Amino acid sequence: MIGYGNSMFLATHGILARSASPSFTNTKSTTFDGIDEYATTTLSLAKTAYPDISLSCWVKMTKTGLATFTDYQPLSVYVQLFPNSSPIRIYTDNLKRAFVAVQGQAGTAYTSTDLSNGSWHHILQTCQYDAGGTICNVYVNGVQEITNKLWLSYTEATGNLNIGSLYQTTWLFKGNVDEISVYSRILNSSERTALYNAGVPNDLTALSPIAWYRMGDGDTSPTLINHGSTGTSKNATMVNMDNTNFVNDVP
Repeated sequence: MIGYGNSMFLATHGILARSASPSFTNTKSTTFDGIDEYATTTLSLAKTAYPDISLSCWVKMTKTGLATFTDYQPLSVYVQLFPNSSPIRIYTDNLKRAFVAVQGQAGTAYTSTDLSNGSWHHILQTCQYDAGGTICNVYVNGVQEITNKLWLSYTEATGNLNIGSLYQTTWLFKGNVDEISVYSRILNSSERTALYNAGVPNDLTALSPIAWYRMGDGDTSPTLINHGSTGTSKNATMVNMDNTNFVNDVP
């Protein structure tokens, strides 16, 4: 066998025969301009449908064009009466450093990794509901950086999943987003390890996401295909975007 790029060739009588393509490749991400670009879905993540959820995405941000003391939302779900708690909420400080923020009882908790350094980062936020409220944990690049942060007791997710914004025209994300996935459970340690995969996105089929948006791979504007178990009826619809938003920049 002879290796050539990402393909393997078999040399037989001087003829090279290409083998089958790999089942999973990641070559595209989606850029958002932070001005008017976002995507909507009809996937309701209300507590009544999904008592516990985990949300995952890869993001790439630079300080260029970021504002201070401003929120940017790669993923969002409306949270009843308390929108500042909507996952995954990225907040910038006075140096335009970007961190995931979870606001709730006893103030706001922030992750420690600067997401605005021009590198790709993986974010996983889990939201577990109980009688006392919503317990949130946040993992950045496989490391837990927010532990058991409690939202206000009356707070619960009530709306649909949005990509690149909070309420369509609010808290618009600026940067790249890749490989979004949503789970109807709190991922355990081995699942979190498989999801982060040492910093390289991989096939998530075995993790059984209810939603999985590849963010460019196999997509054609204005549709982001949902590869999760809720199916194509929960595809995402891009707004003020086209195929030029799909770029060859991936983790």
